[in-house]
Amino acid sequence: MLNTNKNIKVVFGILSIMFLSLIAYLSYFEVSYAPRLLSNPYNTRALIEERKVKKGSIFDRNGKVLAYSVKGNDDYWNVVYPDGRIFSPVVGYRSLRYGNMGLEAYYNRVLLGLGSNRPIDVLRSEILGRSKIGDNLKLTLDADLQKIAYNSLGNNRGAVVAMDPKTGAILALVSKPTFDPNTIDQDWKQLNSDPNSPLLNRALNGLYAPGSTFKIVTASAALKYVTDIKDKIYTCKGYVVVNGNKISDYQGEAHGNLNIKQAFTVSCNTTFVKIGLDVGKSNMMKMAEAFGFNRDVNFDLPVTRSTFPPFKLFSDNVELAERSIGQGEVQVTPLQMAMITSAIANNGVMMQPYLVSEVITSDGRVVQRTSPQVYLTPVTPDIAAVIKDMMISVVNSGTGTAAGINGIQVAGKTGTAQTGKKEDDAWFVGFAPAENPQIVVAVIVEHGGAGGIAAAPIARDVISAYLRR
Repeated sequence: MLNTNKNIKVVFGILSIMFLSLIAYLSYFEVSYAPRLLSNPYNTRALIEERKVKKGSIFDRNGKVLAYSVKGNDDYWNVVYPDGRIFSPVVGYRSLRYGNMGLEAYYNRVLLGLGSNRPIDVLRSEILGRSKIGDNLKLTLDADLQKIAYNSLGNNRGAVVAMDPKTGAILALVSKPTFDPNTIDQDWKQLNSDPNSPLLNRALNGLYAPGSTFKIVTASAALKYVTDIKDKIYTCKGYVVVNGNKISDYQGEAHGNLNIKQAFTVSCNTTFVKIGLDVGKSNMMKMAEAFGFNRDVNFDLPVTRSTFPPFKLFSDNVELAERSIGQGEVQVTPLQMAMITSAIANNGVMMQPYLVSEVITSDGRVVQRTSPQVYLTPVTPDIAAVIKDMMISVVNSGTGTAAGINGIQVAGKTGTAQTGKKEDDAWFVGFAPAENPQIVVAVIVEHGGAGGIAAAPIARDVISAYLRR
């Protein structure tokens, strides 16, 4: 009898452990796995169920509708994008065949009204017969400015990023070529075979050599680590030889004797190679990482990491020389260049970039609001002020005069990045008004040639439109 009771207790204990394990697994599945499965953009079954929900709308900062739901003849909800091509790199698409992309993917649960709710909460709403209406997104984007940036980029491949340097709010984010999310199913095969990669968000995921725009980082490193850098004079003969490798200035122009400000103004490669060698590999790495290289950007959409790789153990000075002028293995996204520029505009403080300002329920309640946050502090206010003065000189009398605006002081830096192909990539980064910056703009035109010619006028148009409304 005693043995029987003991066996019963053992069996009961085993069954209890198995039951508790099952409960633990189901709880884990419900809390951790089920939400991911439900929101997976390639879960076709979930996508069919989603079409029973009136997805929330997406608005710009002024209330202009960028995406909204309409009921189709099949009694399912479809999303319509009024200015599809212009906003598709941000808003993305919704497709039963190909899943979701952009905000449609990364804020899918919010737009479906699920928010942070667990699947069991969704089931409860189903049982109680609650209406299926998603939450709305209010963005920091300015729709009018987005259109101006889009049109100014023309038929070029490239990107434009505009942001508020004091808050990190993204004002415009353009990538070209682009696509129409309203016809994504019909266009899918052509879009994926297009060598120009229209589905690539160049503003966030395109990696480019920054060219001379990187001289902002090099100059910052020199001001911090090189003694008396502002008083040093360098001689430019139109080229410099480093360990047997010749590095030339743009079109081989010899600039003569220059200090750091003069070299920055005319974008002298020879001088900045020498400045970079004075800074040294370790200090250059420190400053690049202070500006956010080799670091993931926490943003509302995926951002490819900008990279400044560690120097090879036994590398010579050629690698440092190339990187000092934004060539070699330095790779950067247009968003990262906008963030670097924003730190100079904002007295050395880089703000966390953000795109979604509010989540608003269908009955008008704000359930989530983004507050500006400091991201990095790469340089001191004093160094930022010196770089700002140099950037003003670039626009007033240097390589960036095409970015000048009557009555508004613009500060900027041009870049012409070698790509190994016939035409270089054209860059311009800048902000205005220089004395109280309200907007930062980064522009890249793929294979556009000189940054001061191809990219600076685009930045000028965007800055002028924003400040003169």
